[in-house]
Amino acid sequence: MRTKLGLLLVVLAAAAGVLWSLGLGFPRAPEAVDAVRVRRGDLEVTLAVSGVVEARAVDLAFQVPGRLRWVVAEGQQVAPGQVVAALEAGELEADAQQARHAQRAAEGEALRAQAQVRAALEEVRRAQAATDAARAQVQQAEAALRGAQARLAELVANPRPEDVRQAEAAVKSAQAAWEQARQVLEAQERLHREGATSRAQVEAARAQHDALLAQLQQAQAQLHRVRAGPSREAVAAAREQVRQAEAARQAAASQLRQAEAALQATTAGLDQARAVALAALERAAQARAARRAAEERLARAVLRAPFAGQATRVYLREGAVVSPAAPVLTLADASRWVVAEVEEADVGKVRVGQRARITADAYPGVAVPARVVQIAGQVDTKVGTRVVRVRLDLEARTPLRVGTGVDVDLVIRRVPGALLVPLEAVVSAADGGSQVYRVEDGVVRVRSVKTGERNEDQVVVLDGLREGDLVVVAEPGRLRDGQRVRVRSVR
Repeated sequence: MRTKLGLLLVVLAAAAGVLWSLGLGFPRAPEAVDAVRVRRGDLEVTLAVSGVVEARAVDLAFQVPGRLRWVVAEGQQVAPGQVVAALEAGELEADAQQARHAQRAAEGEALRAQAQVRAALEEVRRAQAATDAARAQVQQAEAALRGAQARLAELVANPRPEDVRQAEAAVKSAQAAWEQARQVLEAQERLHREGATSRAQVEAARAQHDALLAQLQQAQAQLHRVRAGPSREAVAAAREQVRQAEAARQAAASQLRQAEAALQATTAGLDQARAVALAALERAAQARAARRAAEERLARAVLRAPFAGQATRVYLREGAVVSPAAPVLTLADASRWVVAEVEEADVGKVRVGQRARITADAYPGVAVPARVVQIAGQVDTKVGTRVVRVRLDLEARTPLRVGTGVDVDLVIRRVPGALLVPLEAVVSAADGGSQVYRVEDGVVRVRSVKTGERNEDQVVVLDGLREGDLVVVAEPGRLRDGQRVRVRSVR
């Protein structure tokens, strides 16, 4: 009897446990859950890859040895051309200053030498002009001498037959003209006595008659002189003209010789001035080269930023001894980019201009927009995989540091106006489909859904839910259909 009673009690306890687990019997407190509203929006389908933040970076070093006088602080931003480090350079500065003074002195000497060349050149021009004028005077004197000699030769020569014939022809022509004028005058006087002409016409005929008579007398005198030959006085005068012309020619020749000697002397002076100026210009060029060399040596005692950026590392401090080519600091470009590694099988999904989001565990909550700008032309082989390097330029200022490992979500395509739920709200059903736990009046109901495109955070619901429905998130599989719940938060 006791055995049967004990067995009955065990069965009753087991039944009570089953009823309690099924929510029957004594009531249980509602399960606290987190939920989210089904919403409509745009889904971005992404390809998740990893990458590293990179930037242009260079190690800056001096080319000459020395002692470090000053260096920029680590982390400081610098502009292009800004001095970031300098050596103690008192002696170099003195050398550069001395070279500048020497250059100014040499250039001043060259300017004075060039002025002397210009003055000598002007003297040569004046001497050349004097020589040309003297040569012209010689030519004129020689022409005058030849003319005087020709006249003298004509005087001392016997009368030539052609000169006599020319003089006789002139007399004959003048005689005929005068005879005609005399006849005209007699006719005018007769007509005037008869009252047929005026007194003025008579006077005009008389004037013409007298002029032709004078010409006749001149022609007769010339014929007489030709036939008689030159006088002693004329020959003596012609000889004197020849003597004077010869003296003038000799004087002009003497002046020409003096002018040519002066031209030769000034030309020699010009050549000498040019030689002096050339030497002065050479010294000035050497002084400029020495000044440039001194300033270059001084410039090598200063390091300047080749581009805008940040001094990410400073290796030496003030007072340290610097060796040539030993890095003093590292300068990184202010601009950043990301180099991601895409598996060879996925590289066909990537294109230049494609948008992406950059996130990093070191900077939670920070998402930096980026865009693909370059896809490598070769595949790199790594341990267990083959990847292609892809460069993305960041499109916003970022706190990401050079070398930071980042997650890159490449946007493959965009599904606009889709019904969306968080990926964590969807669980696998026993039949291989998908289901969600929808909250209805404080009770969860299992609903089968048809899903479409998804990314790492959300999934598109094609059927089974409506916009505004409330579904459970955060391990909904631990619930059962019909279980009472209390919504703790709605995202």
